[in-house]
Amino acid sequence: MKYKISQLLLPIIVLVLFSFHNVTTIDCKKIKNGKFYYYSKKSRERINVLRKDSLQLEIGTKDSAPIKSRIIWKSDCEYDMYLNALSDTKLTEFDSLMASTPAHIQVIYIEKPFYVCTVSLSIPEKEIKLRDTIYFRN
Repeated sequence: MKYKISQLLLPIIVLVLFSFHNVTTIDCKKIKNGKFYYYSKKSRERINVLRKDSLQLEIGTKDSAPIKSRIIWKSDCEYDMYLNALSDTKLTEFDSLMASTPAHIQVIYIEKPFYVCTVSLSIPEKEIKLRDTIYFRN
């Protein structure tokens, strides 16, 4: 059985078009302000987060100093965060470097109880990339 090129080309075009039809966009507006929490990768301590647009406060459940960070929004799902940039105390040399180098965060998935993001941070001689899950608090 011989097929003409036009008979084969049409089904391929239809399949390609339908494959792009299911691309979904995520609504990241609800992460700009609110209460969240995550678990520290190092200690597994629960860290509570309070975010109000361009400011973020992180408070651990143990006796650790709160971290006050500044956020610059690039889009609804993407922002740069200057970790501990708004500290009330004098920073160590490493903490000062971290406060002046933005961590780039991109939200890649949102569900009702949580969202998933990627974090990229470039400091001298080191490139840090990780993925984390942040939970919504009531």
